[in-house]
Amino acid sequence: MSAFSDQVKSRADIVKIIGESVRLRQVGANWIGLCPFHQEKTPSFHVHAERQFYYCFGCQAKGDVYRFLMERQKIGFSEAVAAVAERYGIPVPAGAGGEGQDAGYREALRVNELAAEFYRRCLGQGEAAAARAHLAERGVGEAAWERFGLGYAPESGRALVQYLRERKVTPEAALRAGLVQPRRANAEAATTTITEWDQAYDRFRNRLLFPIQNEAGKAIAFGGRRLDESGGPKYLNSPESPIYTKHRVLYNLNRARDAIRRFDYTILVEGYFDCLAVWIAGFENVVASCGTSLSSGQVQLLARHSRNVAVSYDPDGAGAAAAERSIGLLLEENLRIRVLQLPPGLDPDLFIRRHGRAAYQEALAASQPYFDFLLARARQRYKIATPEGKTAALKMLLPYCNRIHDPILRAATADKLAGALQIDGAVLRRSFLQAVRERRSEWHDAPSVTVTENERVLLRAWAEAEEARKRLAPILAAEPILDGLASASLFQELLRAENADTADWLALAEHWNESDRQLWFDTQFMPGLISDPGAVEGALSALRMRARSLQTASAAGGSREQMQAAYLERKKLVQEAFRIDLGRRTH
Repeated sequence: MSAFSDQVKSRADIVKIIGESVRLRQVGANWIGLCPFHQEKTPSFHVHAERQFYYCFGCQAKGDVYRFLMERQKIGFSEAVAAVAERYGIPVPAGAGGEGQDAGYREALRVNELAAEFYRRCLGQGEAAAARAHLAERGVGEAAWERFGLGYAPESGRALVQYLRERKVTPEAALRAGLVQPRRANAEAATTTITEWDQAYDRFRNRLLFPIQNEAGKAIAFGGRRLDESGGPKYLNSPESPIYTKHRVLYNLNRARDAIRRFDYTILVEGYFDCLAVWIAGFENVVASCGTSLSSGQVQLLARHSRNVAVSYDPDGAGAAAAERSIGLLLEENLRIRVLQLPPGLDPDLFIRRHGRAAYQEALAASQPYFDFLLARARQRYKIATPEGKTAALKMLLPYCNRIHDPILRAATADKLAGALQIDGAVLRRSFLQAVRERRSEWHDAPSVTVTENERVLLRAWAEAEEARKRLAPILAAEPILDGLASASLFQELLRAENADTADWLALAEHWNESDRQLWFDTQFMPGLISDPGAVEGALSALRMRARSLQTASAAGGSREQMQAAYLERKKLVQEAFRIDLGRRTH
C-alpha cells in the first residue's frame, strides 16, 4: 500500500481536492479558507501548495490529502487512496483499495496473525532473555505476556522472513503488511515492491513487540521497543497498511471495552507499558493511543463505549502538552474529561511500580476537572497579574471554551474562567464572553511571542534546504545564538530531530508543544521570506551580534531583561541612523 499510496499522492493536487469542499483564496504561494473541522468566521485554515499539506491555526487540524478525505468523509486510509486514484485515473491494484480490497484485507490479517504467533514463540526462547528481563523489571509477569500476546523479534533480520516463506506467504504480502523491508542493497527499489524473498529482511529486529489488535482481537500491526542502544528509534511501529490506520485504532480497546462500559469511563494513557501497568494493577478500562498523538478518529472510538474519560499522561512538559491537545479533541466529541495528575518524573507505569494500586486509585479519585488543569497550565505559562498575561491566557483557553457544545455550560465555563483569571476590565471581559457565545476564533492566533525576521529566515531555510540544515545545526548547537530567543525551544526540537526523517514535518510537529507547532507552521506559510544563502548568513551574523551584545552587557552586570532592552535600543538607533543616511543619499 505504501508504495502505491505514495505514487497516487505524488499525482494529486491537494489545493484542488480541498477546494471542492472548502472555499479557498490564494495568498502568495499558498491558500487560505474557513476551516472545515471547526466553526469560525475568520479564516485560519491554510493549504501549502508546494509541500501538499494543510494546517489550521485555530484547531490545529493538519495532514495530507488522504488525512483530509478520511476526516471529512469518515473513511479509512485504503478508501481515501482509492478515491484519489480514481480521480486521477490510476488503476488500483488488488489489496490497495477498490476491487480486490477484501482479498487484500484478509491476506494482510493472515500474515499479521502468523507473525504474532511467531513472535510469541520467540519470547520464550533463549535469545529473548533480555526481553524477558526487561518485562520482569517492569513487573510484567508471564501471565500478562500471554494475555497481551507480547513477543520478541530476533536480531538476525531474517528469522520472520524464513518463517513466512515456509508458510507460503508471498514477499509482496509481507511487505504490504509492514513486516518486512527491502534489503539495503535494494534501497533504490524500497518504494516499489519485493518479488523475491532474498530481497527482504525483517522490519523488527531485537525488539520487544506489542501486538496492536483490532476490536475483534486480531493482530493488525506491531509496536516494537528497542532492547539495546545500537541505534534506531526507541519505539518502532508498523507502517499503515490495508488493515491498519494508526489514527483509527486504540491499543487494548478489544480487552478494555467491556470494563469501559461497566465502569462508564475510560482511562487514557500514552504508552504501551503505561497501559500494561494500569491493567495489571486492576484497572481494566485502560487504552493507549498506539504510540502516536491522539486523533479525532480515536476519540470517536472512545465515545462509542463511554462519554467519560480520565486522561493519565506523563507529568512532564511533553505529557502536559499532549494532554492539552487531547482535551481539545475530546471536547469536540462532547466527552466529559478529568485529568489525573501524578508527581513529577513518574509516568503511570513507574508510579504504580513505586506506589502501588491503592495510590493510583487515590490519584484517580483526586483527578481534576479538565478546566482546572488548563487554568493551572495558563498560570504557569503567563504572568496573569499583568494585562498582557491575562490576554495571552484567554487566547490560550478560548478554543477549549468554544469546543463545549452546550451553550449554557459554555457561557458558564467562560464566566468562571474570566473570574479565576481576575479579568476586571469590563471591555476585555465582555469581548471574551461575546467571543465564547458566538464561538468565534479571532482570539486564537499564533502565540503572542516576538519572533524576529532573522529567526524566521533560519526557520524557513531549515525547512527548505538540507544544505542549510547541515550548515546551521552544528552552529546552533555549539554557539549561544539561541539564548533568550522566542524560537529557542523550537530550534532545540529541530536539532533533536536532525537525525530523523526531517522531511516529514507533520509527524515531527505532533510531538512539539503548541507554541512551537504554531510558530513553525506560521513561518512556513508566511509569504516573501528569503532563505537563500546570503539571507541565511545575514541572519546568522545579526543573531551573533545580538548574542555578543548580551554577553558584553552580562559581563558589565544587569538582568537579562535589561540586557535585551539595551540591545533593542542599540538596534533601534542603528536602524534609525541608517534610514536617515539612506534618505540623504536618495533625495
